[in-house]
Amino acid sequence: MIIDSHIHISYLKKGKKFSQTRDDLLLNMKKRGVDYSIVIPDNLHDSSCADVKTVIELIKNQPKLYMVGTLKIAEINNQSLKKIEELFKEKTIRGFKIFPGHDPIYPSDKRWFPVYKLCQKYNFPLIIHTGINIGNVRCARYNDPKYIVKIARLYPKLKIIIAHYFWPKLDYCFSITNGLDNIYFDTSGLAHPKVASASGGIKKIKEILTKTIKRRGESVLFGTDWPMCNVVKHIDLINSLNITQKEKQKIFHGNCLKIFQLPNKK
Repeated sequence: MIIDSHIHISYLKKGKKFSQTRDDLLLNMKKRGVDYSIVIPDNLHDSSCADVKTVIELIKNQPKLYMVGTLKIAEINNQSLKKIEELFKEKTIRGFKIFPGHDPIYPSDKRWFPVYKLCQKYNFPLIIHTGINIGNVRCARYNDPKYIVKIARLYPKLKIIIAHYFWPKLDYCFSITNGLDNIYFDTSGLAHPKVASASGGIKKIKEILTKTIKRRGESVLFGTDWPMCNVVKHIDLINSLNITQKEKQKIFHGNCLKIFQLPNKK
């Protein structure tokens, strides 16, 4: 079984409908042998990536698709927190994503704390965008893992997924997160040629993932960042690692089933 823990329903060309992109996703999953995907919405309401409300409608009759929630930090209030809690209770959303770097907001901003408490209460993960954006290096100051480490220590029962492994500073991210068993990593974007090149090459990507898996096999989840990134390249990346088949199965689905509380249907 393969579960892609990090995809978006977004279009790369203008004029496409989100429903068409969803159908493209399902077709791509079937072709590539991906059994389930977790959709990450945008926290903007009129972008090329579907927002929370839109994703809820798009996947409500799609048993192979799950989703997480998100908000702009300025939208956090009693009403929105109540809505997030309802979505957690219903398991409509199975985690929460924040976008430091896309947004000039640090993960340690106290306005996020009520959301973190809800994630911890319902045992759903917090996903944090990290690393540079192509064409914008300075944005990484907002998602430096040093802030994530502070949150992990403040909320020791909160499961935190570092998306994109704070590329290109992989060794730094590996080192600073050592000893924190509530920090996880997804592989989204790491097989993209530009990401790999900036991070020291695909050999470095494989090295850091192998070290992370050997340090704690439960800490790595398969993710691709589709449609921006190629699914096959990410599958091939995991299959190329010098690890056991059991360890690969944990990455491809086992860890994701536990962290997102997904039903094991296969």
